[in-house]
Amino acid sequence: MSSAAVATKHPTWIRNGLISTIIWTLWATIAQPEWTGVLLMLSPFVLLPLGLRLAATADTGPVADELLTLARAAPVIALTAAISFVPGPGVLAAALTIPWLVFTVVVALAGAGRLLSRQTLNDPGIGADAGLIFLVVGGAWLTISRAGLNPLGFSDAIVQLTAVHFHYAGFALPIVAAVAASRLGLSAAVPVAVIIGVPLTAIGITAGGALEWVAATFMALAGIATAIVLLRLSTDTLGTPRALIAAAGFALIGGMAMALGWACSMRFTFNFPGLASMAAIHGSLNALGFGLLGLIGLNLVAPASNDNAARTSLHLARPSAQTLTRLAKQAADHGPTNPVGLLKRAVPAGFKHQVWTLPIEHQDFAQARNAINQWNGHQAAGINRMPEQPDIAVGQTLALAIPVGPISVSATSRIVEVVDEPDRYGFTYATLPHHPVDGEESFIITRNLDGSLTITVTITVTATWQAATLANNVCPPVTRFLQNRAINQYLRGIAET
Repeated sequence: MSSAAVATKHPTWIRNGLISTIIWTLWATIAQPEWTGVLLMLSPFVLLPLGLRLAATADTGPVADELLTLARAAPVIALTAAISFVPGPGVLAAALTIPWLVFTVVVALAGAGRLLSRQTLNDPGIGADAGLIFLVVGGAWLTISRAGLNPLGFSDAIVQLTAVHFHYAGFALPIVAAVAASRLGLSAAVPVAVIIGVPLTAIGITAGGALEWVAATFMALAGIATAIVLLRLSTDTLGTPRALIAAAGFALIGGMAMALGWACSMRFTFNFPGLASMAAIHGSLNALGFGLLGLIGLNLVAPASNDNAARTSLHLARPSAQTLTRLAKQAADHGPTNPVGLLKRAVPAGFKHQVWTLPIEHQDFAQARNAINQWNGHQAAGINRMPEQPDIAVGQTLALAIPVGPISVSATSRIVEVVDEPDRYGFTYATLPHHPVDGEESFIITRNLDGSLTITVTITVTATWQAATLANNVCPPVTRFLQNRAINQYLRGIAET
């Protein structure tokens, strides 16, 4: 697809990008801070929206639609951060950066949610997740800089350059590495090197000595490797995108070569441009040459289609009805992640099995049956459904949104068995590919006659599952606690209705 065709397809981001660039230029002209401050503000006004758009695509998936909303909001929220350079460093200047700091926290949470939605770390797309997460460090150091603080004895220049580092090397570089490697079908090696290099550089600056040289050298080499991937990608594109991506690759090589030379001069004591010159030349090459041109060029290349791509299962808020409808529609084309009947077989190796049971005090089987049909258990657990009242029928596909405090977990499943007997009623659903676990779960009410000839009615949930996303592998106690809480709420919702 030509760059012109792509530009026609995406007029909104091009218009917003021009407006943001104009705002940044006017701000730089009026406020006239030092050049590092000008470059620092280029990121919130221009680079952040471009980078968030890239991170939202299926190229680095899972797709996170909220990143597009954040991309539109970035230039507006950045205004107060820009105004913070008008007064001198202090309480007022720091307070003006708080909206931007909060924004970077939200972006980082979106990145963490997408990372935890993945099935594996062996994916170049994790670079985009890391870039989103690293941004909050840049936001924090911007606040520290405008407050006039000097933690660890750092000079004002180093504090501000740290904020710059995490807005460019921390945010843009991992995203660009992820997109370029993903589009070329490469391994995660280069994005992982960048992910390691970003915090390693900060640690090296803090520790000083040989570690600073090692960290700066590693970061420079990771940047050069990213530049090589960009140049390789440019050969697969045409027209304006090709020129922009190639220019970004060469600018990155130049900027990182300077960083490598500066690191070596610090270690082996030979003459090299000082910190001020490095900030101007190296910073300009990375911000204007690599960051601006590279992100525009990559945005001009048609991304992979989001229609059938995997989507994030961790959301910053409740997914909209539209999102759940899309998930349910997409899930209809997929089969269960395991052969149907998992609950009726011996528990496979690596799977977990658990049974939850609660007596129904009112002992009314018909009433409990109606509660299942009305999805009262899911309602009691706060679980949104699409369709809102799914039919209890084999083949019914549904999307769920499970609340976890201020965030939500989305999942898709399909009813694979319905039990409709005089003394047993309920259903079993199996997980589909968009689900944090892999397995089956049944919801059955049972009416029994015990030894004292008393009729008892119980609701039982039975599950066999294994982890399907990193979220379930990273902290099993937390996910088990949340699972137990949701199922116990479900049981009470049926038993008390």
